[in-house]
Amino acid sequence: MEKKHVVVITDCKDVAFNEMAWIIRQECSKLGVEDPNIELVSVSEFSVINASFLVRLMAEQCLPGTIFSLVINPQKHRSARIYGKTKNGILFFGANTGSFNWFLKDFGVEELYEVNDPGFISFGGKYVHAPNVAKLVAGISFDSFGKKFPVDQLSILEIPKGTVVHIDNFGLMKIMGDTPKYEENQKFKIIVNDEYKFDAVFSNRMMSKEDKIWVLYAGSSLHGLPEVGAVRHKEGFKEMNIKIGDVITWEEVK
Repeated sequence: MEKKHVVVITDCKDVAFNEMAWIIRQECSKLGVEDPNIELVSVSEFSVINASFLVRLMAEQCLPGTIFSLVINPQKHRSARIYGKTKNGILFFGANTGSFNWFLKDFGVEELYEVNDPGFISFGGKYVHAPNVAKLVAGISFDSFGKKFPVDQLSILEIPKGTVVHIDNFGLMKIMGDTPKYEENQKFKIIVNDEYKFDAVFSNRMMSKEDKIWVLYAGSSLHGLPEVGAVRHKEGFKEMNIKIGDVITWEEVK
């Protein structure tokens, strides 16, 4: 049997991830599926914007039949737990926070359901998500553990152009927007939340610049999302007090 792949996209990235993974394995075993491959994609704590980007990013790579388990919900209220399948064959399970919006808009919804609500349970990622994700892995019929969910009731997460959607471990900031196309060494004023922060230059290869120089460039994610970063200086974004959700724009310096 072809090995099943589960991608847990979550800000529960300490031992909580191991707990969820073991529950998925145990429940899969009960359903006749042994040893699914389970991997972690770490989300910045409480950030539905970062979760939205990471779901969309992983969907670019994963094969049909992959199961996404999205475990993040910083909201005060409880959202419906939804699951389904995209038109390109990826299955998904998670709270209706808006973090699936980008992913489902780009890949389309083939089936959409709401799980039968067990009421509030502490650590739903372990006690609600994981057992139901195992059902998706095992191919259990969608309508056996939930009911149809209207597509027009999906929460919408608007991410304006310029929004920082991810900051990687090198301090490089991935930004919602079109691929930047400028001449090498074009100079810019970088503006964060309508406030000037620093100067930068454009480069086709940011690593060619000197240490700590701020660079705008076409990044590697989603066919060239803009990125801004300080060369070989991973603390740069902290020094500038920039975080996911901030809006970065730039003005050309003539």
